[in-house]
Amino acid sequence: MTLSSRALSLVPVTVVASMGVLAGCAQFEPQQSALSSGITAQEIDWARQSGRNTVSGLASVKAGGETHTCAGQSVNLIPDSAYARARMEAIFGSSTRGSRAASLGPVKFGKDEPLYVSTLRTTRCDASGSFSFPRVPDGVWYATTTVKWENGTQVQGGSMMQRVDVRGGRLVKVSLP
Repeated sequence: MTLSSRALSLVPVTVVASMGVLAGCAQFEPQQSALSSGITAQEIDWARQSGRNTVSGLASVKAGGETHTCAGQSVNLIPDSAYARARMEAIFGSSTRGSRAASLGPVKFGKDEPLYVSTLRTTRCDASGSFSFPRVPDGVWYATTTVKWENGTQVQGGSMMQRVDVRGGRLVKVSLP
């Protein structure tokens, strides 16, 4: 089950948190997904360049009266391609914005496309859940990270993604989820 950010904004946080607790009671096998399209070098060469944009943001989830952040977690900035869009759809059910509950387990892919891996940018969230990517070239990107915490023996939270379009030497702020 994947909830879009639009659906999440319409559902009270307590309901979403309750769904996560209920889903955490079941054991899920990693979902297998196959992506049919690869990436051509021409499709993502632009992403290897240095640019004048900065993508910065914050990732946090409020649950049970507490705010949980992505502190210490990796944040990826992934260049847009048909392959990346298909991946976002498989993981989040959207190529614009989405979340995937930790209780659902990871989506497993047969083999990561080497050009996908070599062109993504990675940083870490600081103690407050903030992150920043300087020198980003103009283009469409996907910002992804996870916010997870333990509630007893249950892992809560999950992964989140937002599509980001940067152009013209701007600072673009991202708020995940």
